[in-house]
Amino acid sequence: MSSPFPLKSRKLLSSLLQNRQADFSAAIAQAVEQFYAKVAEYPELEIVLKRLGNERVSRLKAEQCKHSLSLLLPDDDDDFALRSQEIGKIHALMGIQSEWLINSMALYSDSLLDLLSPFFKDTPELRGYLLQRLATDLARQLQGMESAAQEERKILERIDLLLISDATPEESVGRMIDKLMSIPGLDGAWISHSDDGIHLLRDQVSGEELQEYLDTVEIRLDNSPFGQGPAGTAWRSGEIIYIDDWQTDPMSNPWRMATQKYGWRSNVTIPVKVNAKPYAVIALYSKIPGFFRVPNRQNLIRHLAIMLGIAIGRHQQQIRIDRLNSLYRAFLAEGDILIRARSETEILRKTCQHIVEGTLFKTAYVMKPDQDDCFKALAGAGTGSGTLGNLGIQLFSDRPSLLRDTWQSERLQYRNDYRNDPAFSAQHNLMEQQNWASVATIPIRRNGQIWAILGVTSSEKNIFDQEILGTLARVGKLIGYGLDEMDLKKRIDQERITQSWMARHDALTRLPNRVALLDRIPEAIQRTRREEKLLGICMLDLDDFKPVNDQHGHAAGDVLLQKVANRLGQALRQTDFVARVGGDEFALVLENIQNMEDVEKLMVRISEALERPYVLPGNITVKIGASLGITIFPFDEGDSEILLRHADQALYVAKANKAERSHFWASFQGEEVFSGESNLPYLTLLQQDEGLIAYYQPILHLATGRIIGIEALARLRQGTEIILPDTFIPHLDSRAAQMLTSRILRIATRTAQQLHIAGFPLEVAVNIPPDALFADNFLPELQAVLADCTLAPEQLTLEILENGDFLSLQLAQEKIATIRSLGVRVALDDVGSAYASLLRLKEIAVDEVKLDQCLVRGIPEQPGDLIFVGSVAALALSMGSRYVVEGAETPETLDALAVLGVDCVQGYAIARPMPEESLLPWLQAWTPEPQNNQPKTLLGAYASHLQFDSLYQIAPAILGQLPSLDDSHRCRLGKYLDTHGLADSALATAHHAYHACISREHSPEEITRLRKKMADNFAATHDSLPENQARIHPENDS
Repeated sequence: MSSPFPLKSRKLLSSLLQNRQADFSAAIAQAVEQFYAKVAEYPELEIVLKRLGNERVSRLKAEQCKHSLSLLLPDDDDDFALRSQEIGKIHALMGIQSEWLINSMALYSDSLLDLLSPFFKDTPELRGYLLQRLATDLARQLQGMESAAQEERKILERIDLLLISDATPEESVGRMIDKLMSIPGLDGAWISHSDDGIHLLRDQVSGEELQEYLDTVEIRLDNSPFGQGPAGTAWRSGEIIYIDDWQTDPMSNPWRMATQKYGWRSNVTIPVKVNAKPYAVIALYSKIPGFFRVPNRQNLIRHLAIMLGIAIGRHQQQIRIDRLNSLYRAFLAEGDILIRARSETEILRKTCQHIVEGTLFKTAYVMKPDQDDCFKALAGAGTGSGTLGNLGIQLFSDRPSLLRDTWQSERLQYRNDYRNDPAFSAQHNLMEQQNWASVATIPIRRNGQIWAILGVTSSEKNIFDQEILGTLARVGKLIGYGLDEMDLKKRIDQERITQSWMARHDALTRLPNRVALLDRIPEAIQRTRREEKLLGICMLDLDDFKPVNDQHGHAAGDVLLQKVANRLGQALRQTDFVARVGGDEFALVLENIQNMEDVEKLMVRISEALERPYVLPGNITVKIGASLGITIFPFDEGDSEILLRHADQALYVAKANKAERSHFWASFQGEEVFSGESNLPYLTLLQQDEGLIAYYQPILHLATGRIIGIEALARLRQGTEIILPDTFIPHLDSRAAQMLTSRILRIATRTAQQLHIAGFPLEVAVNIPPDALFADNFLPELQAVLADCTLAPEQLTLEILENGDFLSLQLAQEKIATIRSLGVRVALDDVGSAYASLLRLKEIAVDEVKLDQCLVRGIPEQPGDLIFVGSVAALALSMGSRYVVEGAETPETLDALAVLGVDCVQGYAIARPMPEESLLPWLQAWTPEPQNNQPKTLLGAYASHLQFDSLYQIAPAILGQLPSLDDSHRCRLGKYLDTHGLADSALATAHHAYHACISREHSPEEITRLRKKMADNFAATHDSLPENQARIHPENDS
């Protein structure tokens, strides 16, 4: 690049320098001396010179002479600019301010021009040239100073970005030190924190020299001699401590000798506060005296201290929130444990596992005193849990122990620094070995009394605060509640066993009753088929029982019945079965019969046993007779009720012919298929090919908006009339019901197969009566249906009507397991219509849970039912079952269900049941519209509020920490009201009052009152909307 100055001036100056360089150098040296003498007259500049020292000032003078001489040389302008900018950067490094440089350059220029004026007598234009060079030099030095300042600002900005990132404090501090060390003139940095306010724990050290130095010296934070330095003073005072010259400042005396070899001259120590409390100190070192006194550098240091404190505080707050969240998850998981656990040991073991796996604790255990008052572990998980059995802590020992203190006080106990607590010195070795620092012990009460202790340990100190302790206390209470519930369940189970026995037995004779009889007959039929033998079903009635009752009293009659029961039991074989089914009526199930001769032999034995005289109390002797009717399977093939009815008909014949009969029993000879004339029209239709048809209702997956399946609904067709199930099903006996089930299964699977070919691979669901599962031919028929179609087994769902008695049968659960082993899905239908199934849902494995539509249809008028809908959703999720809600009749109901996270829905809002010929066109016209959890209607918005309120009732302390909890406009209901012109409604006012209430301390009565007020105002606001003025409710359709 060419010089902007005239070539003539440059040549003249070059000639002068060649001839009189020594004179020029002497004049420049004199100007420099005069300049420094004038600078020393300014107090602020005099401080800088003294701080630099004589040796450094001499070097500066020499460099300035050299630079001033170069101003006169006609060098390339680029080299001149670079030298000037580098000098400016050195000024910035030394702490020279720009205004000082400008004033100083003016002083120096005056001196220099005055001393060089004799050289310019004959060439005055050289004076102007020199002035130009001095001005350019000043501008370039100022550029260099600004460049250095910008670089420091960029470093600060990068540190700020680093501190607000998601990196951990350890990562942030390490990178921050690296960034700081890129500042010219900074020669060392370290940061340390303290747990006890006395000793420093190093977090990060930059450079081997500084690491070596820190390894050889002692630095403390207390008032001891080694705590009087800059680190201790900064920690205690909270102020930034500057040392301008390490070699002269008295605060550095204890460490001066150690630092001399490294050449450090200045130092700054910065206290870092977190939540207004001292947390750490940062120390920075430079080999330049007074390096940290530069104003902009001091601003950087103060800013660094503030930002680092904020970053560490934010991270600690996040850790605290994460800890609370992990405990909250453990708290929620505890509920699931209590629901699913089947034993005391399982509750304790899984609780300990959940606490260790999902939270900040290393170890969790449950202990209680044994018969020798020595604490023994009942369960444990995590580091060191295997050593708990060797603690040897006695309940009544004088040795301090948190276990003992908790047991005796029946209160939660904790220590945040157990290892350093002198009261527990006997256990310090164990704590060191297992790296346990904080310990808490929580009482577990059972039946109102302390029963055991839950203990948790952490490797971190100061882990326990009120929130964590409160959550642990609730976990302890939950365990106690679960154990109490299990005790109650055992008592109930025992009572249920007793009641079940009583429900299946006759209290007087202790024989099985009719309920047990109806269970026994199907089993006997299966065995008879398998063994290819005969089965006798008998009804027996005492002929002369009433006279005994009338003459000798009911007590004598009761004794007679007991004696009859005993004789029947003795007369029959082990494979036979006898039950009392009425006053003086008994039923017999005779198995393992080879032929009719065996029947006649058994009849003789029964007759002989009964006809012998009976001795009653009071030495009363009586004789009675009996009549018996029998039907033989498989000559008479039917279910239990039919066989018993046929045996009863035979008994009637035997009693009617008592005077003329040759033996006391009669055999059923006829065959009856159906039981009543009123059934015949429906049965006729059922047997016709065109008489039974299926209507189909689509099942919608809310999240994707896709139709994933159809439910087949049986209909009878008589001409143009369609007959609904509610009309014909009550008139069908068990055989007809089995026929209906078999035919509708084949119709539905055929339809699904055709849809698959048409491009719609949907699941198909078929309703199955609970008692159909017990039919002997059901499983073979189901297997045949699957074999006859190309439908995958998992595309078929059998919907079993919810029935508490059915679910309680072990045989039913085995049947369901067998069906699922085929790959066929099983759904529990109409859940919620009877409370019993909700209690047993967790005991029986099903693939799908279908909520009864009667609980959904009224939601617009009774939105509080959404709470129950959401609860069943959570239960289905915990079981791993799909959740289908029936009865969704309006778009706003769909919206509310989507907000609650319901999987699938079915109802008029999607489609009414339709015949097969309408199904494919409807599917082809369907456009998926995914539903999300953002409400689109007032009902959906209110559902989101109910969902939040349910969570709040479970964990108010945790949800109470949400930011802006008092701002009703930030929740989904508030946003909906604001954006739909309802911000001034009564509902909005009540909603605002609700948020204001839960964000401060309040009584349960107050929040209950506000919940009711919100419900009332929702109803009024909802009904006032134009779209709800003419709401209709379609009739039920099955």
